[in-house]
Amino acid sequence: MATPPATPEKTGLTRGRRPSRSDTERLAETSGVVGGPEPSRLDMDATFHEPEWTWQKTGDVGWWVKPGWQQTLIGTQGLRLEQWRAEGKLSIVKSGPHRTVYRADLTEGPVYIKHYLVPSFREMWRQWLRRGKGRNEAKRAFSLAGHGVLTIDPIALGEQRPRKLLYENYLVSPEIAGSMPLDLFIERNLEPAQGIEATRLRKTLTREVARLTARLHNAGAVHQDFHAGNILVRSLGGDQIELAMIDLDALRFRRQLSWSEARVSLAQLNHGFWQRCTRSDRLRFLQTYLNERTTPGPNPASFARSIENATTLWAERMWRRSSRRCHGTNKYFHTRKAPGAWAVASRSLDTPTIDLLLQNPDAPFSQSATTILKDSRTTTVAETILPVDGKPTAVIYKRFNRKKWLDPWLALFRPSRGWRSWNAGQHLAVREVPTPRNLLYLRQNSNQRTGLLRLLRFLPRETYLVTLKAEPSITLTDWIRDELAQATPANRQQRIRRYTYALARLLRLMHERSLSHRDLKAANILIVGDPDSQTPALCLIDLVGVDLESPLSQRRRIQNLARLHLSLLATPGRTHGDSLRFLRWYLQREDKTETHWKTIWHAVSKAAGTKTAQNERRGRPLT
Repeated sequence: MATPPATPEKTGLTRGRRPSRSDTERLAETSGVVGGPEPSRLDMDATFHEPEWTWQKTGDVGWWVKPGWQQTLIGTQGLRLEQWRAEGKLSIVKSGPHRTVYRADLTEGPVYIKHYLVPSFREMWRQWLRRGKGRNEAKRAFSLAGHGVLTIDPIALGEQRPRKLLYENYLVSPEIAGSMPLDLFIERNLEPAQGIEATRLRKTLTREVARLTARLHNAGAVHQDFHAGNILVRSLGGDQIELAMIDLDALRFRRQLSWSEARVSLAQLNHGFWQRCTRSDRLRFLQTYLNERTTPGPNPASFARSIENATTLWAERMWRRSSRRCHGTNKYFHTRKAPGAWAVASRSLDTPTIDLLLQNPDAPFSQSATTILKDSRTTTVAETILPVDGKPTAVIYKRFNRKKWLDPWLALFRPSRGWRSWNAGQHLAVREVPTPRNLLYLRQNSNQRTGLLRLLRFLPRETYLVTLKAEPSITLTDWIRDELAQATPANRQQRIRRYTYALARLLRLMHERSLSHRDLKAANILIVGDPDSQTPALCLIDLVGVDLESPLSQRRRIQNLARLHLSLLATPGRTHGDSLRFLRWYLQREDKTETHWKTIWHAVSKAAGTKTAQNERRGRPLT
């Protein structure tokens, strides 16, 4: 698609002027609609008028269309969606309750159709009190193009106005040829690539993203959904690229953008690149951004620190909101009820499967395809097969047993162990900390119906948790006992180094994301994939002890480090040097002065001694 035109020049038509009768007749002849109604004042504004746009109405939808596109897009019944669907030219790109995005592969070239829906009274009132989303996005596209930002080029706008009230609306624009979302571009072209060419492309991409951001902010524009998926990349050959901005309904213009507003926007963008770029990339971005801004900027060092702090706050707010999805019915999860039972499950599990488990939660333990992995006083864990996304899939089925009669009553003051594990799995998933994916949480209530015991019917008697089975996988404890102990001394030392770095990286990531695991031991860490890989993939299991605390206290960090240290004491070939190396890698992004790491070292040693003495008093072995 060519670069969108600048804002159309104003003609003799003023805001709200109705076209003459001769204009109406000419439009009817062009569009094939004879005697169509004229546009009302609500349909017209300074952007959508003759001669840049032509008007026609089909049913209760009024259409503004760029000349030359009328016959291609609009038929006697309106937009030709059904015709394109019947011809196999239409596909759904994105579908949701508020918006559906189609792609139509036409002879003139691919076009995208955004169909803005009105699913509730909130959206209905929004459409009545403000302009439609399609009209807003088109006007913002023209404004951005006038500031030199490549974006969509609207060619048709449709608005449904029964009784002059705006409901559903449409926006049609051609494809930006040869482009792809920035996150997909990075995944395909940068993450697997190495060498000088990849380094040059990475630097070019960093600078171009900085220039695009600076152009937006110079124009007083802030994108409220500013992430890599809303930036398109088009390669111009070699390491030259061109960027475009899309999803402009989330764009807002300010008369003058303050640096605090710019910091929030940069934090939102920075959050999407936490795991994709280095500190050098961030510095290069910030230097280019400040050089491209037309207003004097703050001190670069202090501004960079404020962006990092704002990124943490933004990410934590977004993570907490996303973590609540697993509590009810939405596009990711759904709930089911049965007499004496309740469940919430991923959309990957179908309703019949959930209903069968609600009727008899213990049925999977007695099936022939089930393997019991653990059966203790506190939990029963099994591997079984369930249909996930319509395919038989290996899952881990876990029952949290009622240890004593007091357990249901304790649920009045704290969540059950199953509910804590379910929530912890969601916290880890949204924060991109590796863990097997949650599939189902099931709560079985008491069936008492008389006396004070009737209160028990609202409390969980036993709870169940289903997660995907990570395949192939082995616990870190089993790997140390079965494989590391059999290795030669030289090979053993190499493996210990690799796993020391992998453990430090996992623990640092978890703590940076405000999470702690009070039962962090080798038995609760899985090695996924090839254990002899140069970069072992580790993930966390048994999440009852996972807690969310922002910011994470030093006491929690020390407790996690001490618990992991104790579980690795019996590792053959592991020395004090490896423990020190682990701590230095864990503190990689913190103050690594001699005093700091020694303080952490002594605190971990003290906590480990306290834990050892406590277990000896209680007669419990260290695991």
